[in-house]
Amino acid sequence: MRLLKAMQEAERFSPTEQSVIDYMLKNPQEIGSLSIRELAERTFTSPAAVFRLCQKFGLKGYNEFKIRFMSEMSRASHDGSVSAIIKRPITDRDSVRDIVRKMAALEIEAIEETRNEMDMEQLERIADLMEKAAVIDIYAYDQNFALAETAVYNLLQVKKTAVAHNAMNSQFSQALIADKSHLAIIISRSGENQRLMRTAKILKERRVPTVLLSRAKDAPIAPLCDEFLYVANTFEYLDCGGNIFSVGLRYYFDVLVGILLSRHYREVEDFYCIFENNIGHSEDRDRLW
Repeated sequence: MRLLKAMQEAERFSPTEQSVIDYMLKNPQEIGSLSIRELAERTFTSPAAVFRLCQKFGLKGYNEFKIRFMSEMSRASHDGSVSAIIKRPITDRDSVRDIVRKMAALEIEAIEETRNEMDMEQLERIADLMEKAAVIDIYAYDQNFALAETAVYNLLQVKKTAVAHNAMNSQFSQALIADKSHLAIIISRSGENQRLMRTAKILKERRVPTVLLSRAKDAPIAPLCDEFLYVANTFEYLDCGGNIFSVGLRYYFDVLVGILLSRHYREVEDFYCIFENNIGHSEDRDRLW
């Protein structure tokens, strides 16, 4: 629910814009039938002010805003209130049953938000880069590094050589020896990690194709990368921001690996049979010892 989350970031808006947002969040059932002029009248603003607010969310106009708003509000209100998923999903009032239900809804929503931002042509383009790459280097830190290691394992299963880098020294070293035959994938939830930005600068100087997975296209690291993939996110820990980003990130990698699997299905199937046979022989030898 990228739009609804953005609407709750009060520091971004003027008092006039905030009054429009407050009205919409308190009266969501009305928005679908209100024209831009009617909404302006009810919020004591002007159609131009409402239009500018819609553009501030990165939308072309009020009609596009209404469609996105009603769609996200419909999914959010399934839990009884917008705040059930968007703000503080887990509180001290939740039972175990509540937590089970809310976490499932949160992960589904993270996938849906990420999927809504996916560009099919861009996915094809990035899959082409992955196919052509001699090595896929993944650069990440902390929680994201654990997901990068999972991605490396899955890429190996579709016969793509991949490595993940966590330590600063190994990241810089790999970036310095990489060339056009490599593909770099950078994971940065904030888009502001200084070490990753330095790595991205090295990669750009060496003309290594680079894909960034992050929260915003205007993040400081984004101009240093060739491709940007939006991953659902919220920064607050108590809003389960880390969980949301991890789910969206894993979904993107799964999609890209799935594309490669589809393109080379028979080849991967043969590889997997050989792999299984060798694993079986290895286990037999282990039992003998």
